[in-house]
Amino acid sequence: MDIQGIMIASKMVMAVALLLTLTACTTESWYQGAKSAQAAHCMKEPISEYEDCMKQTEGGYDSYQEKREQLLEENQPDKED
Repeated sequence: MDIQGIMIASKMVMAVALLLTLTACTTESWYQGAKSAQAAHCMKEPISEYEDCMKQTEGGYDSYQEKREQLLEENQPDKED
């Protein structure tokens, strides 16, 4: 592989890494936005339902991601060859 090929490959790797980083930030931002909207919705609920509603907004993105990955693994069809 010549120098030009190495430079192109290097730029491609950097572009993919940047894309993955931006995607992760976007997903986390979306999650935080949804949690904020849910909390705002809870403010409109009667006091008797407010506490239960706010409990649903607890937990951070990392916890959500772990649960999501577990569910995806559990629901994958078995691969039989």
